[in-house]
Amino acid sequence: MAFLGLHVAVWMVLVVYFAGMLLMGWWSRRGIHDQEGYLLGNRRFGVWMMVMHAFGAGTNPGDVAGVVSKTVSGGASGIWVSWMWMFGTPFYWLIAPIVRRMRCLTLADFFQERFGKPASALYILVATAGMIVCLASVLLATARTAQGLMGKATAEVTSVDAPDGAAVGRASSHDEASGDARPTVLTPRESEAWFFGILLVTTAVFLVYSYWGGIVAAIRTDMVQGLMIIALSVIAIPMALNLKEVGGLAGMRQTLAATDQGNLLSLFDPGVFDLWTVIVLCINAPLSALAFPHLIPVCGAGRTEWEGRVGFTYGNMLKRICTIGWCLLGLAWLAYLLETGSAIHPDAAFGDSIRMLLSPLLQGVMLACVLATAMSSGDAFQITVAGLFSENIYRVYIRPGADEKHMVHVTRIAGIVIVLVSLVVAVLMRQSVVGAILDYFNILSLVGVSTAMGILWRRMNTTGMFCSTISAVIVFVITRYVGGLPRHVTIAAPILVGLVAGVVGSLLTRPPNREALERFLAKIYVPIGQEARLALPLDEAVPPSQRWLTAGGLFVVKPSRQSWLGFLVTFAICVLCVVVMQALLKG
Repeated sequence: MAFLGLHVAVWMVLVVYFAGMLLMGWWSRRGIHDQEGYLLGNRRFGVWMMVMHAFGAGTNPGDVAGVVSKTVSGGASGIWVSWMWMFGTPFYWLIAPIVRRMRCLTLADFFQERFGKPASALYILVATAGMIVCLASVLLATARTAQGLMGKATAEVTSVDAPDGAAVGRASSHDEASGDARPTVLTPRESEAWFFGILLVTTAVFLVYSYWGGIVAAIRTDMVQGLMIIALSVIAIPMALNLKEVGGLAGMRQTLAATDQGNLLSLFDPGVFDLWTVIVLCINAPLSALAFPHLIPVCGAGRTEWEGRVGFTYGNMLKRICTIGWCLLGLAWLAYLLETGSAIHPDAAFGDSIRMLLSPLLQGVMLACVLATAMSSGDAFQITVAGLFSENIYRVYIRPGADEKHMVHVTRIAGIVIVLVSLVVAVLMRQSVVGAILDYFNILSLVGVSTAMGILWRRMNTTGMFCSTISAVIVFVITRYVGGLPRHVTIAAPILVGLVAGVVGSLLTRPPNREALERFLAKIYVPIGQEARLALPLDEAVPPSQRWLTAGGLFVVKPSRQSWLGFLVTFAICVLCVVVMQALLKG
C-alpha cells in the first residue's frame, strides 16, 4: 500500500525518525543561555562525539547524490565529487590545533584580530555566499534523492551508450519494491511540482530542529545520524551488485568496459575530472577548509586540542572511505541502466536505485539516512553562518551592548534568513547538484588563501587581505562564468592571482602592527592549557629554537612528533583508499 509514491512502511519509519530528531533538538535547548553554548556547546565534547560531528557536518546528500549522479553520467571519475577533498585531509591534522588555539567563537573573529573589522566583514560576505551555495546543494540533493526514491523524477537520456550501441533513453521506471510493475511516467511539470514540495518540507524540518538546539543538537544527533550514514554507504551495494543484469563486480566491469566510452572504469576522464583538475582540487582543498565558517565548532567544540584534531581529521577520513561505497553503487546502477535500457535524471539516480533495490522498510531507513545527512550538515552550516552575522556584524555594528539571551535570539533569526536564501538558490541551481558542489568548494578557497597567508606570513596585512580576496573573486567570476575555460583553470587561476595580489598588496603598504601581530602569533602557537605563556613576549612564548621556517617573513614552527607522524599516517590512508578503488575497478 502506497501513499504519495511511498509505501506506508516508509512513512512510518520517517515519522518515528523525525519525532526522535525533533525531540532531541527540543531537549538540547536546555542549558543554552549564551553564544558559546549555542555555537560551541561550551567546548565539552570527547573524541568519539567530535569524530561523528565532523563526519556528520562534512557529509551531506550532495556528497552521496553527487557521487552517484556523476558516476551514472560519467563513470568512476564521479568519485572525485567527494574525493576532491582527499589529499587535503592530511592537512586537517595540522589545521585543527591551530584553529583550536585561536580561541575564537567564529572564524570572523580571527580575521578581525589579524586584519581588523573591515576584513572580518569581507570574510563574512564571501564565506556566507559560499555557504549559501553549499546549503543550497544540500537542499537540492536531498530533494532530488527523495524525488527519485518516490518515483517522481522525469527520466533523461544519459551521455553513455549501451553495449549494443543503442542509446540509453527509455523513460520509464517500475515500482518493483511495492509490487507495482506499471511504468510511472511524469511530465516535466508534474516532476517539478513534486520537487518543490519535497524541497519545502525538507527545509522546514531541519530549520525547526536546528533553531531549537544549536550546535549541541547538531553534535548529539550527529552521533546517531553518523552511524546511519555509514549504513547508507554499504546497505545497497551488495543488492545492486547481485542484480542479474549487473552480475557482480566482474559483470559490472564487463558491461561498463563494453561501451563506446572506454573511460567509464577510469578514475579520470577528459571532461570534468581529468588528472590536472584532480591535482588542482587536492591543492585547493586545505585552502577551502581554512575558510569553513563551521571550522571553529568542528575543531573547537572538543575539550582539548586532541579531540579537535582527531575529530576533524578522522571524521572526514571516514567520509573518504564511505565514498568508495557510493561510487560502487553508482557504477552498479549505471551497469543496470545500460543493460535494461532505462534512464533517469542523474541527480535522482541515487533515490531511484534505493527504491528499486530495497524493501519498503529499508527504503524508509535509507530515506531517513538521506534526511539525516541533510540535517547534520544543514544545521551546522545554518548555525555557524548565522553566528558570523550575529557576533561579527550585529554585535559589532548594530547593538554592541546586547545581552547573551538577545544574541542567541538574533542568531536563531539569522539562521532562518540564511536557510530561506539558500532555498531560493537551490531553486535557481536545481539543474545540477555537482555544479553547486564545485562552486561552493571554489568560492571558499577565494578567502582561504588570505587565511593561510595570515597564519604563515608575518608581512600579510589588511590591504593584502583585501587585494587577495577581491582579486581572487573577480578572477573566479570571469573564468567560471564568462571565460568558458577548463575546470582546472577556473580553480587554479583565482588561487594564484589571490596569492600574488596578497603579496603585492602587503609589500606596497605599511606592515601590520608588530605588537598585535606578535600577540596573535603567540596565541596560535601556544597550546591549550598553557595560557600563562600568552602573557610572555613572542620570543619567549615561541623561542627561535622552535621555529622551522622564517625566511621572507614566514613564521612556521617545527612540527611536533604527533604532528608529522599523524600527517604521514593520514596521507598513507588516503593513498590506500585510491589503491583499493583502483583495484576494484581493474579486478
